[in-house]
Amino acid sequence: MSTSPSRCLSDWRELSTRTCSSSISAGIHCVTFQPTPGTPNKDRFVAQEWDIDGQQWKFLAILDGDCTAEYSATALPGRIEAELRGVVERYKRRFGRSRETFIKRIYYFDKEIGDAVKELCPDPSLLDDEQARNLIDAHREVFQRAYCGSTLAVALLDNERNHLWIAGLGDSTVGLTYTSPDGYGDGERLLTLHSTHTPSEYFTILMRHPTTEKKTIIQDEPLGDYTLKFESIYTSKLFFKLAGRTEDFLTSIQANNKTPPYIMNVPDTRYIDLAPLRHRNPTLVLFTDGVDVIVDGETLVSKNERHTLDPAVVVGKLLGREIDSGYAQETIGHDVEVNWMGSSENRNRATEFLGNLMAGTSKETFASFLGPAERGEWDNSLCFDDTTILLYDLQASQS
Repeated sequence: MSTSPSRCLSDWRELSTRTCSSSISAGIHCVTFQPTPGTPNKDRFVAQEWDIDGQQWKFLAILDGDCTAEYSATALPGRIEAELRGVVERYKRRFGRSRETFIKRIYYFDKEIGDAVKELCPDPSLLDDEQARNLIDAHREVFQRAYCGSTLAVALLDNERNHLWIAGLGDSTVGLTYTSPDGYGDGERLLTLHSTHTPSEYFTILMRHPTTEKKTIIQDEPLGDYTLKFESIYTSKLFFKLAGRTEDFLTSIQANNKTPPYIMNVPDTRYIDLAPLRHRNPTLVLFTDGVDVIVDGETLVSKNERHTLDPAVVVGKLLGREIDSGYAQETIGHDVEVNWMGSSENRNRATEFLGNLMAGTSKETFASFLGPAERGEWDNSLCFDDTTILLYDLQASQS
C-alpha cells in the first residue's frame, strides 16, 4: 500500500481498520483504537452472553484505566454473573433487584481492592523504607491495582431485550441511539458522568470536604485510585514507590489529602424499560472518553475549535441510516459516508462508526491521524486518547 499523503480514501480507511482491534461477540460490535506508536491501549472491554436459567443475558462493559482496568475486566464480570444467578434463582422473573445487584457488586468489588492493601499493611507508619519496598515487591499486583484507577460503564440486558440495567463510575458513557422512520439518528446519555467536569458532581464532592480543600486533586476514575481514598500516609510510605504518576502529583496528594475519600465507589445506576422505545429502533452504545475528545475537538490533529456538544447526541446522529452532511461538517469538521464498509450484516458497525467519527471522507484528516505514525514522524505534540466503542442493536428481530 502506498505511503504517499495523496493515497486514496479507501487506502486510508483500510489502514485505519488495520490499526483498530475489532470484534463481534454475541452480536455486540466492538472496536478499540490507539494509533500512537509505543503507547499501549489501556482501555478494556467485555462483551459476553450468559445462559442463566435457560435465558440468554447480554453483558457489556468498558473500562478506561491502567492495570485496574485489566484486573476489573477479568474479575468483575464473573462476580456480577454469580450475583445475578442468585437473584434469578431466588426471585425468578422478578428482576427489580438486578439494579441492587449492580450497586452491591461494584461497590464491594472496589472495596476488596482497597481492603487487600490494608490486610497487607494495616499501619504504614510502622514500616521503614526497606520494609515498605519489600512488601511492595512481594505483592506488587495488589498495590498496583489499588494505586491505579479505571472508569467503568456496564450494561445488562435480559433475554427479550425489554429490560436494561446500566451502571457507571467515571467519565465513560452509556447511551441509547434512535433512528427515525426517515432514517435520521439521535442519541441520549443515560447516566451522569462521574467527573469534575460535570458541575453537579464537582459540587457534590466539594460539599463533602472543607472549603480549604477546593484545590485538592480530584480524579475521574473511581475504581481503584486509592491515593484519593486512603490516608496520605499510604501514598508517602507505599504508593509513592510505584511508577506511573509524576512526583508532583504524589507530592500534591500528600499535601492536600486531609479528609479522604475524595472519590466514591458507589455507581450511578438506572433501569430502563425498553418495550416503549421499540418503535424508535434503539441501539445500545457504550464508549470511553476518547469519543468525547474527538467530538470536543481536543485532539491536536483536529481542525475544529473546541465544542461543548453532548457526545451521545453526536454518536446518535452519526449512526443514522441518513446523515445530514451539514451537521457532520459543523460538529466534527468533515463529511461522512453511511455503510462505507458495505451493506453486509457481518460488517463491524463500531469500526465503521469510528472511521466516520475520526475522519469520514476526509483524506487530509486521516493523514493527520495516521500518517505521522506510519512514516515514523510521530512526536509528543501529537496524541490520541484510547478510544473504545461497543454497539448492540436492540431490535426484537435480531437473533
